[in-house]
Amino acid sequence: MTWFPSKEFFEELRAHVNANPDLFRRLGTVDMTLVVKIDYDDSSDCYEITFSGYRCTGVRQLASVANAAKGAVILSGPYSGWREMIDNIVANGHADLEHTLNTLTLLDTPLHIEADNQLDADLFYRYQQNLQEFFDGAGRSESTAEMSTVH
Repeated sequence: MTWFPSKEFFEELRAHVNANPDLFRRLGTVDMTLVVKIDYDDSSDCYEITFSGYRCTGVRQLASVANAAKGAVILSGPYSGWREMIDNIVANGHADLEHTLNTLTLLDTPLHIEADNQLDADLFYRYQQNLQEFFDGAGRSESTAEMSTVH
């Protein structure tokens, strides 16, 4: 069983995307680094996820966003918002319209985007559907389908 959030959780999403290259191939290539930042009352968990071409090429846990690669796009929000999104994906096999990255970032709540400049921030919107496919892997992978969300 894989727990959210954990490096293992994101590694399973990575493995799912890389084992199913048509998920990205039909949408186009992705060249960006995304940092997922999950905020708690007194701390944060940060995971850097790197995409290149049609693949997810790396996952690493960071001590803080300050340790992220230059040009990384930070997608952050409270644990409750992340948990609701992941639970919805697991329950439905994919995010419903109320739980897509587009919907959850539209009004900067509960999730929001941070980047060093507007060009880097635009990468999130350019690749948003690819990123959604990545996260939707939580509902499609056998090992993450039985995932439990606790912190």
